Formats: sequence, C-alpha cells, structure tokens
Amino acid sequence: MTNDINFWTGIKDPHLKPDKPFLTENKNLKVIHLIQSYPMYCPLCGQLMRRNGFRKKPVTIKILSVAGKPAVLKIKKQQYLCPPSADCPKRVTRVAQIQGVRFACRIANSVKYHIAQELSDNESMRTIASHHNVSVNTVERQLEGLEDTFKPNRRWLPATIAFDDFKSGKFAQSEMSMILMNPQNHRTIDIIQSRNSRFMRSYFLSRYSKKARWSVRIVVVDLFEPYRNLIHDLFPKAIIVADHFHVVVQAYRALI
Repeated sequence: MTNDINFWTGIKDPHLKPDKPFLTENKNLKVIHLIQSYPMYCPLCGQLMRRNGFRKKPVTIKILSVAGKPAVLKIKKQQYLCPPSADCPKRVTRVAQIQGVRFACRIANSVKYHIAQELSDNESMRTIASHHNVSVNTVERQLEGLEDTFKPNRRWLPATIAFDDFKSGKFAQSEMSMILMNPQNHRTIDIIQSRNSRFMRSYFLSRYSKKARWSVRIVVVDLFEPYRNLIHDLFPKAIIVADHFHVVVQAYRALI
C-alpha cells in the first residue's frame, strides 16, 4: 500500500497510511485522505514519546494533479507527548513531520520541482500557476528560491554552455530572465535575473574569472541578435551555435 500511496501522491514517506475513506472527489478536486504515525523520540531525554492522539484538523497539502484533476492530501498527523519525569526536565510535545514537504509549507516538493521545470519553457507565470492550481505568487516565490539554490563556481565553466530565456514576471524589471545551463548533462548552472545585455555582462564579469570564461568553447543560444556581440566579448574563444528549437521556429515563420 505504501508504494500505491507514493504513486498517487508523489511523496515518498513510508509513514503515510490510507485513512477511510481513502479518496473523495467532486468535479473540481480529488482529495486523498491519509494518516501519519511513527515512533518519535524525545529531543531532550531520548526516550520513546507517547502517542497523544491526532491533530483535530487534518493538514491540507497541495500535490500534483491526479488523472488530470487538481488534487490535495488531507493528512491526520500524530501528536506526541513526553511528560516531565526524573529523566526529562520538562513536558515536551511534538507533531509528526511529512517527508517531501517543507516544514510549515502546504505545497509538496514535487509540485515545486515541476514549476521549476516549466519556468524554462518560456511560459508565463500565470500559465504555470494555472497548470498546478497555485497562485502566481507561489510561482514567483519558487523562482526566487531557485536563484539562491545554485552556487556557481567562479573558477569554472563547462566547455559548452547554453542560454534559454523565460518569462519571469516581477522577478526581473524586463519580465524576462535567463537560465544558464550545461547542455551536455542538462543541468542548470544558474538563474540570471535579467536577460538585459548590460545586466548579463555585469553578471559574468563579476561572477566568473577570465580563465573560466575563456575556457568556454561553444555557446548555444537563440537567434536574438544582441546576444552575439555580448557572447564574443565574454567568451572570446567560443563559437556560437543556434538553438535547434529556435531555428525550426524561424524556418516555419519564413514559410508561412
């Protein structure tokens, strides 16, 4: 049953068990009902804590859509108690914590990962929000969190790098930002707040050494002309390769 719950919810927490009823739904929403309980030890004395019933109000967690319909989890969380004793200086209470969901957050990490993936698809914040039944503010917060996630190495860049711009709303004054990635392993190197040429020049000159920039041999980018002079200045040893997707789009437009 644990594997079934993982499949349905996208959350790999072995302590989640089905409640009754397991699934309820209406025309707009699926609700998966779960119980969470596991042994917990007191952080002060190290003894096994007593189970002290469940929270009266289940926690609601937003998850990925199920069968094309928005879905949430309703989780009854176990409460724990360690009463004062000779071994424990004071009364300690705790509540079960869910793996795959950040503390005090009501959105599963799997939803955040999918939002991050869509940010590189040149979709608007509003469109991404509607895909996942979340607010635009949630998408913006995820983008801001991504900026702090990546820690580029000032002394190194891969031999091949790629740029891809995307709509970032209030995150950038121009409402367009840039993803810097390694196309060889498809890993994101960093999120560049603005695709403005002046901003990008300042970004690379301040964050990467001359040796790192001169080690780049190939830059994959779309056909936006202002990028080309900038790339030659920043990566003088590199050749520019047009992004295949943008070449196809340009060819299609020329034919219609």
